[in-house]
Amino acid sequence: MPVNDTTKIVLGSLRYKASPNTVLSVNVDLNQNEKELIEFDRNVDLSLQQVFSDERQTSTIFRPVTKYSVIFKNTYTGSTNYAPFKNNLYYTNAIANTISTFPNGNLPPTLPNLTVLWEGYPQYFEFDFIRNDNNVVGYTVPPNNHINFVNKSASTYNWTHYLSYAFKNDFNKQMYAIDNVTTTSWAWVASDGIPFIITQGNDDFGPVISFRCPMKHGLKVNEFVELTLTYNNTNVFQVISLGDPAFGSDEYIFNIYNIGYIGTTFNNGNTGTFKRIINKSNLNETKSKYYVRVHKILTNAEDAVLVKAGFEQNIYNPKTKFENGILTPNGVSRSSVKEGGQAYSLSFNVDVDVQPLRDNQNRPISELYFTTIWKGYFGWTKRLKQGWGFNIPLTNSIPNPWWDVSNPLSNTTITTNTYNSSTVPPVGPFIYNENLNYGDLIDGDYCEWNDYEQTERVISRYNHKITFNQTYFGLNTDAPQSNQFGYYYKPHDPIVIRRYSTYVEEGDPLKVINIPDYAFYSNLSNSFRWRDIYPYGFIDNDGVGVDYPFINGKHYPFVNTIFRITPEGSNVGVDNITVIAEPLVDDCE
Repeated sequence: MPVNDTTKIVLGSLRYKASPNTVLSVNVDLNQNEKELIEFDRNVDLSLQQVFSDERQTSTIFRPVTKYSVIFKNTYTGSTNYAPFKNNLYYTNAIANTISTFPNGNLPPTLPNLTVLWEGYPQYFEFDFIRNDNNVVGYTVPPNNHINFVNKSASTYNWTHYLSYAFKNDFNKQMYAIDNVTTTSWAWVASDGIPFIITQGNDDFGPVISFRCPMKHGLKVNEFVELTLTYNNTNVFQVISLGDPAFGSDEYIFNIYNIGYIGTTFNNGNTGTFKRIINKSNLNETKSKYYVRVHKILTNAEDAVLVKAGFEQNIYNPKTKFENGILTPNGVSRSSVKEGGQAYSLSFNVDVDVQPLRDNQNRPISELYFTTIWKGYFGWTKRLKQGWGFNIPLTNSIPNPWWDVSNPLSNTTITTNTYNSSTVPPVGPFIYNENLNYGDLIDGDYCEWNDYEQTERVISRYNHKITFNQTYFGLNTDAPQSNQFGYYYKPHDPIVIRRYSTYVEEGDPLKVINIPDYAFYSNLSNSFRWRDIYPYGFIDNDGVGVDYPFINGKHYPFVNTIFRITPEGSNVGVDNITVIAEPLVDDCE
């Protein structure tokens, strides 16, 4: 740049006394820091797949759906002279009952004998999810009917449906069990562990002491047990083997090596409880905890939407027959149904936001439950009783004493109510179970949790028992009046909404970031232990994970559910029944 001859450059110190000399040159950066603004340059290419994934992973709204296949074996016959009931039975002794009711063909002046007890089965719609007998004269419609049938209540007269989740643990639940083989009984608190009775035995390792349990013990060989029995100030022993020569006994019998114990500690017939321990050197952290899960209800009865699943039936054919009018107490010909097979679809008309929910281990919930409760509004049954799988097997061919009406420990917490019939004059009272409401608590499965493994095992499923109202329908059995036979069902059916990993993560908090708040801190290893939550849509090599439809910002998980209404004395659904596994087939067969 040329210098103008008229320009004079004067040092600052020569212009002002206190002014410093200043470098007036400018360093020019040759890097380009400007560019032309091109039209549409602000547009950004988006990946719809990535947007979908981001929305899916951040969404916490669920709308669970299930298809119920109802499996019901109508087993128990009874007798009644209450007109609305006896006019609607599936009759088993119609000819004899007719002769007793209409002596001499009911010719004048002989009148019908209205005190005769008519025998038969309650029809299938007394147990169905949706009743379809809304137009039966003398039963659901006047005159002299039992109730005034309301069509919109057809799906809630017998059962009500809810969503729930495992909310907390009850360590103080009182439990009771009887061993079918030795007839030994135990009464214990859930947190005590699993009960046992000692029997002497032998196996491939030599003399052993065998411990027989009324439920699956969940032990592995070389693990340890902490017994309520003490020998020489020691109550922790190693499991040397499982089972006895009987097939399928591995899950119910464990053995410790008999090194020559003396005294009475390990005498045959001694009973107690045990807790599982993984590592004897880390007893406090690897010892299992035992409890009953408590569920919290997330919906109200009116939120459930129950509809027939099209024309779908289960694999069992319906059983029906024609009742001729001359062999019915009211002289009306009709078809009666003993068993049916309709399938149903259950959804809910409310969203479930799982973001604030924590499960019974204070972790983000991974399962919701379809909770189905017997309501029994038509009055055939009494108050619901509750128990677990180990309470179901019969004792001396009659129901387990746990179910006796005199035992308050087997009563559910569900509120009951009563009403009188619409007959003239009214008859009653008839008992039914009230609806549950959002926030109500209800018991669940008997479980084991191990902090070190970060796993929960269901020891025994939770069951409800339905028994008949003997005042209006007396069963034809030899069981005592206070402890009659009935039907069992499992109220809680899970649906997995996300999965925890199959492996346990371990990390030093000073070296690992994003350790979840539910992680367990191990003092032995000075590190946290936890299982990661798999993202939605991810399935690992073991097939663990979930990939449900996601649309409009909501997850729509679906599961098929088999809902069994099991007659007492049946082996179906009992926890301790051994199922023979399918044979392994290799490529050579």
